[in-house]
Amino acid sequence: MTKQLSSTEAQMTLGLGSDIPTERLFFAVMPDPMTAERVAELADGLREEHGLLGQPLAPERLHVTLHHLGDYAGLPPSLLPKVRQAAARVRMPEFEVCFDQVGSFAGARQNPFVLRSEYGAELLNGLHEELARCLHGVGGKLDPRFTPHMTLLYDRRRLPIQPVQPFRWFVREFILVRSFLGQGRYQIEGRWQLG
Repeated sequence: MTKQLSSTEAQMTLGLGSDIPTERLFFAVMPDPMTAERVAELADGLREEHGLLGQPLAPERLHVTLHHLGDYAGLPPSLLPKVRQAAARVRMPEFEVCFDQVGSFAGARQNPFVLRSEYGAELLNGLHEELARCLHGVGGKLDPRFTPHMTLLYDRRRLPIQPVQPFRWFVREFILVRSFLGQGRYQIEGRWQLG
């Protein structure tokens, strides 16, 4: 029995498609809207204070990536159902996190200026590991290295880690996000409650 190709796959076999990634798929947690607004205000203030030129991310795009599943030139049709099914198996109670440091992310290409967590980081690590366990064998590129952080902006300058006023919120859910590369927009592909 021959495999039926999707329209995208058929175009690729004819040389009509592109292999340039246009979409990114990742799991994340997001702060509540009020916390996101406060974090965005912090980013604006730090940008001005340190003379950074990068544009801060919009409050509705602030997130902590749990797992990057890959960049795609069109998502494979079978991927979303498998990933959603795996995410539904995650069992973990809700928990509080506190982000209380900022600085440039060491070793990264684009010099992300990030908010980092000390308190609650082990619980974010726990969610990362539980999600990895549930996603095992589903596909995607799971990175075992994980440093909880929230990117505020990208800039040419690198700044050392420094303390800031703490930002606390309860992580009550995690989400699956489809990011349209180069367009600055997200589409939520699923939400799962903790607890």
